[in-house]
Amino acid sequence: MTGRLIIDFRPEEGAVPRIVGLVERRGFELRGISMTGRSPSASLTLEVAPRDVSRRLDLLNRQLRRLDGVSQVSFFSPPVSAIA
Repeated sequence: MTGRLIIDFRPEEGAVPRIVGLVERRGFELRGISMTGRSPSASLTLEVAPRDVSRRLDLLNRQLRRLDGVSQVSFFSPPVSAIA
């Protein structure tokens, strides 16, 4: 099941690779990326898909919120009826 993450963060040096790296290390495939904003805050939108069924967006959400510089994470997944 694919999902969308919207991550608000401080755009410091290395912030984007740190965020994207965590997403990939946690077993999600990056399907799309866009970024808006500038200093002092920015927003990164990621379209992701789990590499296997054991990967959960809610856990990834919590892990991302722990990163230094991340102020907020929202995630959205399609309703089950939209997948069928």
